[in-house]
Amino acid sequence: MKLNRIIIVSAASLLLSSQAFASGFMIPEQGAKAMGMGNAFGAIADDASANWFNPAGLSFQDNNAAVSGTVVYPLNDFEAGGQSYSAKKGLHVIPQVYVRYGEGNSKLSYGLGINSPFGLSVNWTGSGAPFTQLAAAGKAVTFSEIQAIHINPNIAYQVNDHFSVAAGVSYYNAFKVHLNSDLLRIGGSGDGFGGNIAFLYKTSAWSVGGSYRTSVKIDITGTAVGGPDAAVLGLDGIGANASTAVTFPDIQSLSVAYAGIPKVVLSAQLDRVNWSKFDKIEINYAPSALNALTGPTSTIPEGWKATVAVRLGAEWAYTDDTRARVGYTYDPTPTNPTDFSPRLPGNDRQLITLGYGRDFSDNLTMDLAYAYVWLKDRTATAPTDPAYYGIFKSTVHLLSGGVTYKY
Repeated sequence: MKLNRIIIVSAASLLLSSQAFASGFMIPEQGAKAMGMGNAFGAIADDASANWFNPAGLSFQDNNAAVSGTVVYPLNDFEAGGQSYSAKKGLHVIPQVYVRYGEGNSKLSYGLGINSPFGLSVNWTGSGAPFTQLAAAGKAVTFSEIQAIHINPNIAYQVNDHFSVAAGVSYYNAFKVHLNSDLLRIGGSGDGFGGNIAFLYKTSAWSVGGSYRTSVKIDITGTAVGGPDAAVLGLDGIGANASTAVTFPDIQSLSVAYAGIPKVVLSAQLDRVNWSKFDKIEINYAPSALNALTGPTSTIPEGWKATVAVRLGAEWAYTDDTRARVGYTYDPTPTNPTDFSPRLPGNDRQLITLGYGRDFSDNLTMDLAYAYVWLKDRTATAPTDPAYYGIFKSTVHLLSGGVTYKY
């Protein structure tokens, strides 16, 4: 009975895991043009994707709408005891929609961003990895998923020809949270509100921008249902209400761009993500027969730490209507050796990005970008739990495309 309870508690902690390519479970790649420059875009912010990267940039644009999508192909492998095991492969599509609107010479500009900056999944089901087996007891890891949408209205005020400030409201809806195992199936959803502020200072050659996004607490409610392995205890199909809460971290960004070289723009950005807010997961179960396995409450330590990502980008307008871009990112992992698990098998990551932009008319622009992400191999040893001892390897390919229309 005690062993089964440990397995249930560990499984429930998978509610917030993500693909290894993500920074923690954050997805910084939220626009094709920005991705081509390593996401060092906060001091540029010259299309409607500024709603995410720096809403103060809305003040220095014409009315426009931008639609983009990023296709992600992650590869996660685990090696132990002379054997190699692979997580399930699959494509993940991350959409983004942004709009900017302002009237005439008004100092006010309005924007709306709809994107998915947190989420995705990891699936070791069927891999045969030792940590997926019952022998791993409470440390067993198989499959988890979260899909969340972010809706972010913004308003920007242009103080003068060079300086703008902005503020917005963030609404997150984690509309699909699933965990399925042979012992327990968990499903739920939840939402939460936050806010953001930003500034941008621009001259003919230099731009400096900064932004802050508050942390957002997501209250998740749903059900836990006994799976087929619970049949021996007569709990197969027995359900109970379950709830938990997680906090999406606050984000601080500082960026600079230089356009003093003809046809060239250079940019740099620092992003501090306060992952220390993700220190544990507490799960509460309503009274039911399933409590024989789950107990009324469980706590899973995470112990993440705040990180600072470094982003660099460059753009070259080699014709009047065509641009080439390149970028680089170093993004450290927030996890620690003690609480590490295959839920998030990644390590410090680096990105090399390439981008392309083409104006088809004064109103219509297309942007494309590709990123190759490689993560430092993670050799799991003490103090990591022995169930995870081995080498985790991950690489990721990302392809993004989008169009911007000025109206």
